[in-house]
Amino acid sequence: MRKAWKITIIAGAAAVVIVTGLSMTFNFIMDKEWTEQRAAVLTAYEKTILAKAVKVERFVAEKPYTVITGEDKIGQPVYVWVGQDEIHTEMGSAGIDAAQAEAKVKVAHPEAKVLRTTPGIRSGQLVWEVFYKLQPEDKMEQHFYDYYAFKDGQLIDTLRLTIQ
Repeated sequence: MRKAWKITIIAGAAAVVIVTGLSMTFNFIMDKEWTEQRAAVLTAYEKTILAKAVKVERFVAEKPYTVITGEDKIGQPVYVWVGQDEIHTEMGSAGIDAAQAEAKVKVAHPEAKVLRTTPGIRSGQLVWEVFYKLQPEDKMEQHFYDYYAFKDGQLIDTLRLTIQ
């Protein structure tokens, strides 16, 4: 009976050490990204009408941007793109929202499974990037990026990811 308790205590201590180590490693790896996101949100609070940040994402195309989805002082949706040397702000009412961009994919491909929708800037134009997958009959699963104009939702481009 004593031997079983010793083994249980040692296994429990080992599990705590492993979980703590993994948690510290994760925090160490993510610290730079979280620091950049916090700095971008603070910049947006200082230099734009953003009053409340709801979601912070990274968008990388020609240049990397931190995209903040949030609200102004009266609760209106606001999008802020913070780049290395630029900030761009748009009211949510100035364009389509994520749900509308996803709906455009679903109209074109009803069987598509949307994995992520992110506002971004691509080729100097405000866009919605919709990442989705399709599995045509008897074929491998395929992944796509559709880019829609932020202002009016017009399809700009579709990129298909291939395995090669």
